[in-house]
Amino acid sequence: MRRPSPLSIALALILPWISLASLGACDLSTQLEGEPCVVDRDCSRKQSCARTDAERDAGLPGVCADDGECTTGKQLGCACIPDGYPEDCTNAVLSSPIEYPGMTCDPTQLVCVVEVNDATSEG
Repeated sequence: MRRPSPLSIALALILPWISLASLGACDLSTQLEGEPCVVDRDCSRKQSCARTDAERDAGLPGVCADDGECTTGKQLGCACIPDGYPEDCTNAVLSSPIEYPGMTCDPTQLVCVVEVNDATSEG
């Protein structure tokens, strides 16, 4: 029977550790959490793009999330609590330079909707 070479023994001992280290280094979920996305592949393998229909209709991105769920009170079209800061839609989940519209919590639907300014023009 042929004896394994010292090199093959060393590789057999080292390769599993290198593989484990590279797997840990490739997990981007913490860096991508809350980052803008349009589709799931914009996020890490462990995440989904949480993008509501209202965001899609408005041409807005969603956010990468581990659970794939929208962020309550912080995304257009997501559930909210009218008097429950920070879930009252006053702060958008995206704080990047993306132009996200002002929102308010609709008290009947209990979802974040685009804030409508009641400014009247006088002529």
